[in-house]
Amino acid sequence: MPEHHELPTEVDRDERDQSVAWRMFVSIGAFVAVMAAIYWFTTYERAGSVMLTVSAILSLWAGTYLWLHGRRPTSAEAASGDAAVTWLPHASAWPLGIGLAFALILNGLLIGVWFLVPGVTLLAISVMGFAMESRRRD
Repeated sequence: MPEHHELPTEVDRDERDQSVAWRMFVSIGAFVAVMAAIYWFTTYERAGSVMLTVSAILSLWAGTYLWLHGRRPTSAEAASGDAAVTWLPHASAWPLGIGLAFALILNGLLIGVWFLVPGVTLLAISVMGFAMESRRRD
């Protein structure tokens, strides 16, 4: 007779899904770090080596964040009152303004003040708008 196996619960699936994400980011980060070392020692080219190293650091950073986030109490524990409930702001266009502002500021540092001044102005307006919008908890 075949054995009876229980179906995994939603919490078990969420835990498995979270472990896959952080392991993928850490694996990719480690692989890119090895490639950066190989690239540096075979070519001694600085730009490509730095870009690969930064890619590895960012991937490892994301993997570490997901690993630490996965160790927090689950949503079932949060619903029971054991942990604080996570609140996220509503969808907004302000992050786009912040990104464009940073692009203008960085171009202003390279090209000239005519990019820098609008970039700083747009950054101030976008950050203030995002902060004001995210304070509302509808």
